Amino acid sequence: MSRHATSRRALLALVLTACTKAPAPPSGRPSDAGMAELAALMKNQINPAFSKLTFLVFHGEGLQEDQGAVRLDMQRAATQLRGSISELRDWRELPTQSNEGREVFNTFATSVDRQSQTLFDAIQRGDEVTVQAQMQDMADTCNNCHHFFRLKIDDSVVPGRAR
Repeated sequence: MSRHATSRRALLALVLTACTKAPAPPSGRPSDAGMAELAALMKNQINPAFSKLTFLVFHGEGLQEDQGAVRLDMQRAATQLRGSISELRDWRELPTQSNEGREVFNTFATSVDRQSQTLFDAIQRGDEVTVQAQMQDMADTCNNCHHFFRLKIDDSVVPGRAR
């Protein structure tokens, strides 16, 4: 066997070993850089898509646009939101130090991911009642996560439910 082939095999073995090794759970306090990245994901990706969806869901019928175009905008925003939430679900440097806190974060992220899929499906079906309910459920999940992790929330952009 040539030296080149042996080197390639060794490299392949190293890559496979690295890819199959489970990541070690984070230890200690989350880094400032990790928290800044998480804040950037929220500020630049999740919040804009969520805000646009909120506006379109609760005020889209008042726009002077074709409602088919509004629905397409909703689908695009929901797709962007799902992609961003997928990144959130895969986040490794969580804003907590305990295993229990990581479990809570992952539960919230999984829940909001599932809700965003239900939202997208309802938008595609044109089911406005489910779309509005999902937006409210997602807002509640996000607010509860922010509250749990002590993040400041002034108010919600989603109208309150009639109880």
